[in-house]
Amino acid sequence: MANTNKMIFAVVAGISYVALGILQMLERFGIETGLAEPLLIPGDFFGGLCFVVIGAVFLYGVKELNAGVHMGVSYVYVGILMSLVFMTVYLLTMGADLLMFYAVASEEYVGWHIIDSMRPGIYLGFLSLAGYVAWRGSFSIQASK
Repeated sequence: MANTNKMIFAVVAGISYVALGILQMLERFGIETGLAEPLLIPGDFFGGLCFVVIGAVFLYGVKELNAGVHMGVSYVYVGILMSLVFMTVYLLTMGADLLMFYAVASEEYVGWHIIDSMRPGIYLGFLSLAGYVAWRGSFSIQASK
């Protein structure tokens, strides 16, 4: 049952990361999807590529779990870890922008709002944070017998 929950989580997270990663790459090349503004998606090719990789890690875990390979859970955990690292980087960047807005007050930040620094890695990271909180007791670095 626990692996079923992890598999459902990994499907949702994997598809979300791959879809938003592709949208980021499309936006970078000027292909209008109409979703960039409501989903706060920047035109960022390499950021999108990172999202696709994170999504692929989640989806490979689904493939392994679906085949009955218990070690597929490791891919889900690694996907969670990768997305939490990216969320942390984006939150630190947002904090730096906030500090620049209040402390430096340069021309770059005239009319800036905190939402201008919001990235999909932040809200998708909260999905992974929920997964981590739910399964934090099952993380182990010991080999299973």
